[in-house]
Amino acid sequence: ARRNTNPLSSPEYKTLQADIYERNKELEMLKSAHVRVKKQLSEKAGELDHCQKRLDVIEEEVYNLRKRVEDLKKELTAREDEVDMRNNQIRKLQRTADELTEHNDTLQTQLNTLESRLRQRTDAMYDPTERRLFEYNLLPMFNPAQRRQLANMSDDDDFDDE
Repeated sequence: ARRNTNPLSSPEYKTLQADIYERNKELEMLKSAHVRVKKQLSEKAGELDHCQKRLDVIEEEVYNLRKRVEDLKKELTAREDEVDMRNNQIRKLQRTADELTEHNDTLQTQLNTLESRLRQRTDAMYDPTERRLFEYNLLPMFNPAQRRQLANMSDDDDFDDE
């Protein structure tokens, strides 16, 4: 019997060839998977970069909005202070107006009293019995021209109709 001396036809060689084939097949699958994972990683890195840029934009917007809110709070506080100041001015003016109204009422009462007294004294001026009392109490208040005018009025008949 002749021995097969061809090493390529030995069962060990065929086993090794099958093992190499399987390993090459596995290596190709791993290379393919590696390419797919690398492509996915690149896509995810792009998405991450886009998200990071979007986050930066949003953070800038949030910063600007917070700054605007603070500015609006300051403006609101200033306007509230102005409203308080104006309300205080209104209250002060209202108190002054009330005081002036009260003073005006007092003056009006005094004026009415004086007018009433003047009417009584004017009437007394035409009443011969009370004329002396009038002349004694009121005439010193008038200047000489006014005294003459009052003397002339007492002589006129125009006032007798009243």
